[in-house]
Amino acid sequence: MSLKTIVAPVINLAEDEAALTVAGELTAISDGHAVALVVSVQLASAFSETQHSLSQVLADIAAGPDSVASQARDRILQWVEKSSHKFEVRHMSVENALNEHEIMGHALLSDLVVMAQGRTHPRARSGLIEHVLFKAGRPILVTPPERRERDWTRALIGWNAKPSAMRAVCAALPLLQKAEEVIVATVDARPSVAGHGEAPGHDLGAYLARHGVTAHVRNLDSTGKTHAEVLLNQAAADSADMLVLGAYGHSRAREFLLGGVTRDLLQGAPLPLLMAH
Repeated sequence: MSLKTIVAPVINLAEDEAALTVAGELTAISDGHAVALVVSVQLASAFSETQHSLSQVLADIAAGPDSVASQARDRILQWVEKSSHKFEVRHMSVENALNEHEIMGHALLSDLVVMAQGRTHPRARSGLIEHVLFKAGRPILVTPPERRERDWTRALIGWNAKPSAMRAVCAALPLLQKAEEVIVATVDARPSVAGHGEAPGHDLGAYLARHGVTAHVRNLDSTGKTHAEVLLNQAAADSADMLVLGAYGHSRAREFLLGGVTRDLLQGAPLPLLMAH
């Protein structure tokens, strides 16, 4: 498998330029096809980050091509046109993306979805991430909003011997095969016939070796820290370009709620997270 189709949903350029940059970099590495999926959030939308008065909404609608959403879209299109990477551009409203599940159609036919962490439009962003991970069942790479070039040569795998973690590893395999250093990290792992085996992390190391990936195993103790903190500290120590791990969540009243480690990491990890459910 290779990363031949990479989709980047973007809402505004200020925070999503990082996602476009990453999508372009990974497409160049894999000789793939990048898609900039412009998600419009109108001032009147229930997914707008703040509530607006009726007069503000009506004025925005009357502005037409000068509306807030149109201006945000135009800035994204201008960036895409100037980019050194080639992008296909698609458009959808946030209501169609989430309420009509249109994001699933794009995610299902992609090898990877790339999104940026962002402080604006939190409901829209969390909804897009949850639709991709839990409803479409596709891998997602969430990158910090700060734009930074990476060479994608160092990867840390947060391994807990769960199916979702293995799905994340498989999704990341094209990048792991090109990496110069891959670390398999376990946290508070114990030998288990149904899980880690006799030596935690080593079975995954052997699996990766058969796919041309040389990985080093590190068994870490939490020593009072959360698993998210331990993994982020190790990623910083190894100067990792990305952290690969399973994403967790459960459904309540038809709404997905993220698990603790997943939620903690998404709230501000300083490096890209490649996750699968």
